[in-house]
Amino acid sequence: MRRASDRARDRWLQRFRRLPEQARLALVALLGALIGLVTYEVIYFINPLEPRAPISWLAAFAIGVPRQYSLHRWLTFDSGVPYGPRLLRAYLLYAAIAVLTTSLNWLLVERLGVAHRLAWLACIATTGLINLFALKRLVFGPPPPARDPGH
Repeated sequence: MRRASDRARDRWLQRFRRLPEQARLALVALLGALIGLVTYEVIYFINPLEPRAPISWLAAFAIGVPRQYSLHRWLTFDSGVPYGPRLLRAYLLYAAIAVLTTSLNWLLVERLGVAHRLAWLACIATTGLINLFALKRLVFGPPPPARDPGH
């Protein structure tokens, strides 16, 4: 017999999955951003390396990749695509985003003197914008068609 908490979680998940995909994408991105902010703040606090803000951004970003991939796979896209190969695609997409946003963070904080939290916000917004257009198409799109074993 299932526990009441399991049934409640399942009902919540069913209601959440009835939301339009773009709404789920935005909500999961917001959840990830909040967790990412906490991760960034902890890393920034303990990071002795310079330039502090860009290094902290990159470390928090790297930690967040598997978390966001799993959250989007489970909550946004309810994806049945193969886990491993698509995680590799996610890492490739996020590596490109990491280079772009770490450079942006460095420019904003180190060259332009923007407060590191505002730079974090600019970087997370840039990440979100890229994900809006690329995540489903490149990472969570339909799996490749099965090959005919006779060919």
